[in-house]
Amino acid sequence: MIIMKKSTIYYTLIIIIIVVAIIGIELYSGVYPPFSVVESYSMEHSNYWQPGIIDEGSIVFVKKVNSINDIKTYVTGRSSDYRTYGEYGNVILYHDGPRIIIHRAMFYLEWNQEKPVILGYNNQSWIKIYNNDVIVLYNIGYAHRNLMINVSRYIGDSGFITAGDHNVATIPKDSIYYNKTYNAYCATDQTLFNIKPVTLNQIVGVAYGDIPWFGLYKLNILRLEGKWPEIYADHVPRYSYLYLYTTTTIILILIFMPYGKISRSLRKK
Repeated sequence: MIIMKKSTIYYTLIIIIIVVAIIGIELYSGVYPPFSVVESYSMEHSNYWQPGIIDEGSIVFVKKVNSINDIKTYVTGRSSDYRTYGEYGNVILYHDGPRIIIHRAMFYLEWNQEKPVILGYNNQSWIKIYNNDVIVLYNIGYAHRNLMINVSRYIGDSGFITAGDHNVATIPKDSIYYNKTYNAYCATDQTLFNIKPVTLNQIVGVAYGDIPWFGLYKLNILRLEGKWPEIYADHVPRYSYLYLYTTTTIILILIFMPYGKISRSLRKK
């Protein structure tokens, strides 16, 4: 008869729990891998780490979407008070060529002949459409700015208009991306990166939940290989590494603490 030590049972249970958790996450996600490491600061809300916000080094979980109705945009989210990661609407991950961008879905653009149609638009006071080509969303994001996009170049191209929270909030007023006429910032991905509205086929999934800091281990390996730009590395929120190393130390202590010896020692007393 084989008798297992309590420590062996303990570590076996930990491994089983981890494996079951991974399998559960993968089944729920519907995509592989079911998570993504955030490499840039385009979604940050501060120079300091904030809980519930997508920062550099966060590991974000990803869930597959099957239709555009699986995604709540900023427009539909603001109308129903639905928020994720500190702002209205869902954050999506999508392909732009070889790279994957993780930004907020601001609204879904459709067309009625040459007239733009915003899915979820019901004459809200904070949405204006000018001359059937300029769309402005007012009082957007943590900096409470106005966001605009000229959609005339996308006639016939339906898809999601996207933007990074940080990009909307930090573009300088003396930049070419500030429009004085509308007092608004041209901070959408479509304008900044010169891409078309994001179609369903481009979308990897919608972001949900995150594990802060731990993606920094991967990013710094990429940095050694020259695959993580220094400009990104320099913008990691303050104290992120302190929180990372402190949390890692606590986890290792909890895993390798000699619980058996401690228990025996306490019983002797």
